Formats: sequence, structure tokens, C-alpha cells
Amino acid sequence: MSGRRRWIIGVAALALALIVATFPMRLALSLSGAADAGVSAREVRGSVWSGALVDARLGALPLGTVRASLSPIALLGGNTELTFERADERLGALAGRLQGSNPRGISDVNGTTSLSGGLGLIPADTIRFEGATVRFGGDGKCVEAAGRLQLSVAAPIAGLDLSQGLSGPLSCANGRAQAALASQSGMERLTLAFDGQGNYRAQFAINVDRDPAMAAALAVLGFKAGSNGFVLATSGRF
Repeated sequence: MSGRRRWIIGVAALALALIVATFPMRLALSLSGAADAGVSAREVRGSVWSGALVDARLGALPLGTVRASLSPIALLGGNTELTFERADERLGALAGRLQGSNPRGISDVNGTTSLSGGLGLIPADTIRFEGATVRFGGDGKCVEAAGRLQLSVAAPIAGLDLSQGLSGPLSCANGRAQAALASQSGMERLTLAFDGQGNYRAQFAINVDRDPAMAAALAVLGFKAGSNGFVLATSGRF
């Protein structure tokens, strides 16, 4: 190889590196189909190597302002992998990866975010991810789910203490991702199932242990008597 040819190749490689290094995160997100994976933000700053998503959301989940970077290797293969991280004293830490290609979803997510709007009639307040991975195939069915979720439920019922929340593992069940959550006492259980389009079904069951006063309070809130205690079922979309 002649010196001139090596020089041309070197210049071309340097130019390509500069283009990749300065490629706007906003444009990369648009081209990668991240919006189809539920990612949105009020403002996108920086490059694919070091960007920021201001007031970012994953579906209805508010993520706040997160530092973000896209994997160039994944982009070259036509895939999207966004690494995000939030270090906020008020909101707490949050970090993980989001895949916008098939299978799409989230991987290795740790941290806490608020659950905007709760779960319909169920007054869920915050959600904590513990090594959470949830991914869906092109048909919208769950193909991988692992890790744990913890939900904080603000239940305004005298004698019901859910200050420690409800927690449990993630798994795939009947094509949906499912979290089977329980309180520390095991008297309260919440099953949350959702698909790749963000549609969810939730069932909150409370064993009142033959407490007529609590049974009456639950009935006022819309709970129905069932074989597993009093049950409140709801559905919606994240």
C-alpha cells in the first residue's frame, strides 16, 4: 500500500470518527426508532456519545433528566441500544439500558421513578426496579423478563400498613410480562401483567382476616369479595 493511499484511508477514518463522535443525539434517536419503544423527551441535547434527555419519559413513566449514550456498534447493525443514567438527589438514582429493536424493551434497570397516574383505581405511587429486564418480540409478546419490582401503594385505609410496599419477581406469562408482588406480611398481593404496547391489567387482593371494619372500608373503595379476600381489578395503558 502506497503512502498516499494510507494517508487517504487515515483521513477518511478520522472524518468518519469525527462524524460519529459529533452526530446529534436528537437525530440518532429519531432515526433509531426510539419513539416506537416509548422513549420521549422535552429536549434532547448533545451527541450519541454523550447526550442528555431532558424530562424524559418511558411511556407514562417519568424518568426526569437523564444522561444517555447510544451504542455505535448496535447502530451499525441497525439496532438501538440506549444506556441511560440519572443521578438526582431529589428523585434518586436510576440507570439501565433500553433496546428499541427486536426484541425491544429494557435491561438491567435499577432505581426508582414515580408511577404517573397510578394503576387506575389502585393508588400506586412509585416503582422501584431491581435488575429489571423486560423485552418483547415483534408480535408484542414477552420473550424475556427477569429481576424484581417494588411498588409503593398509598392505601388510605385504617389498619392497613403498606409503607414497605409490595415486591416480587418479573416473569413472562401467557405472552405478557408479569410481576407477582406481595407485602411483607403476605396479606396483600398485587399481580401486574402488561404487553408490548403498554396495556396492563392489575389485580390487588387483600386478606382482611375477618375484620368487618376493614372489609367495609375496602368495599367503599371498590374492592369486591372473592376467594382470595377482597379484590380490586383494573386495566389501562402505561
